[in-house]
Amino acid sequence: MSKELRDSLKKLTTPNSDAYSKVCTVESVDLVNLTCYCIPINDDADITDVRLMANIDNGFLLIPEVNSIVVVSFLSDSSAYVSLVSKVSEIQLNGTNYNGLVKVQELTEKLNNLENLVNSLVVKYNAHTHIASSFGSPTTVPPVLETTVLTPTIQTDIENLTVKQGNGG
Repeated sequence: MSKELRDSLKKLTTPNSDAYSKVCTVESVDLVNLTCYCIPINDDADITDVRLMANIDNGFLLIPEVNSIVVVSFLSDSSAYVSLVSKVSEIQLNGTNYNGLVKVQELTEKLNNLENLVNSLVVKYNAHTHIASSFGSPTTVPPVLETTVLTPTIQTDIENLTVKQGNGG
């Protein structure tokens, strides 16, 4: 193997010694360009245009809260990204076109309220009779019984336990 080839391979496989990180406070967030303006807590120069994600696309995006602490990692002197976030104002998973995640506990309660209402209406329907008049004497006509009842929703049946959420409290 030639010395030139060996030196080239060494450059490719040796970690970049220029890479470093700084702990900063988020001054502002630009949601159009997916960048933020950060102030290092060690009084170094402010850092502008810090990327919020490795590749600006519809991937995994953590939007830090203003005044929160982040770690800014540098790929070079002119390229930095947020590598750690202490507090987030929003999380986006593969974009925003599906809107927010469902609050499973509240959804379960609402589904159970609807299921209980339908079941109570089925009971009332089955207990009701109509008075019909057939040429003279009134007769009681029972309705066709409804035998379908809804089973109450169980939260674990609709909950994804690998993706969790909270309100930050």
